[in-house]
Amino acid sequence: MDVYQTEEEQVESIKKWWAENSRAIFFGVGLSLIIVFGFQSWKEQKHTKAVEASDIYQQLAQSMKDSKFDAALLLANEIDASYGDTAYAALAGMQKAKAQMENGDRKGAVSTLEKVAAGDGNASIRHVARLRAFRIRVGDGEMNAVIADVDSVIAEKGGLNPGEFTGQYEGLKGDAYRLLGDVENARNGYVAALRNATLDRRLIQLKLDDLGPPSAKFAGTEVKEEIEK
Repeated sequence: MDVYQTEEEQVESIKKWWAENSRAIFFGVGLSLIIVFGFQSWKEQKHTKAVEASDIYQQLAQSMKDSKFDAALLLANEIDASYGDTAYAALAGMQKAKAQMENGDRKGAVSTLEKVAAGDGNASIRHVARLRAFRIRVGDGEMNAVIADVDSVIAEKGGLNPGEFTGQYEGLKGDAYRLLGDVENARNGYVAALRNATLDRRLIQLKLDDLGPPSAKFAGTEVKEEIEK
């Protein structure tokens, strides 16, 4: 036997249920539509920003090519201010540092590169930025400070992982020790760099050879074998 005895009772029951639940239904449907259209709008906005950032970055790259460094700085600052959440922010930072170096602003270039290195962008770009900042600082006479910073990176302090850039960090440490006149530690740095070298192996070997013959304590060791490779 049916629960409802007449069609009128069924209609009344439906009306009552609708009156009690219609607001919740409309709210749920409305919320779903807001989420869907909101997400689509966010994706479209993100795409638009990326396209805009790309256009400005192309102008920046052209300015650097034409040696219009002041114009390049303005464009780089625009990307940083308005498009800092795009992938072009780190690239613009690298170009900005080059422009600052061309204008003689070495401290500014270091600051810009350190900002890129501390960002949350591509890990490789961050390592390249950090290495460039270290090289500028070595050129400015901050050898001991850079050696300490390189050791921190190699030791993976602060969550840093040098990965495939280990050889470049070690080579840079060798350069710093060499400028300090510490031949033995420079040799250690270059040997460590050779163990981890990728594209710059020949350059590191040339630097190592230029230090002259190793001292007796290197003879018959793994280091000697590395030098002879």
